Amino acid sequence: MPTLRNTEVTEVTEGDVAIFTIKSYWHVAYVERVHRNAQGEPISIDVSEMNFGDEPTFQEFRSKWRSASREEWNRALCCGITDNYDEITTRKNVDIATVRQIWSPDDAAREDTARGRLKALMGRVKEVINRFYDLADI
Repeated sequence: MPTLRNTEVTEVTEGDVAIFTIKSYWHVAYVERVHRNAQGEPISIDVSEMNFGDEPTFQEFRSKWRSASREEWNRALCCGITDNYDEITTRKNVDIATVRQIWSPDDAAREDTARGRLKALMGRVKEVINRFYDLADI
């Protein structure tokens, strides 16, 4: 993610993707609203996201995944699952200082057709996935 061609955090707009560093993980969220100060600078954002929350307790893990294996629970924690796994949640007034990067789909939206936008967006998704796998090989 550090090598993505991103928008400056100070240029965040609705519809962008906010990228956070949480522990040793990257976390992304959809920017619903930007709150600005009197000078027009962003100070906080409202976001929608999935898998944001606390680590699940063993009992929560056992209930949701129907597994009594503590080894599987530990592996799940290493992968960054949370007690809100597979749930869409929202956060309001997230301090802009907590945002590590902003990715803006504006370049994809500039394509002439809906098909072109989708193709450009899918190209970017593939680029991110390929970079993730490249990092995993290191």
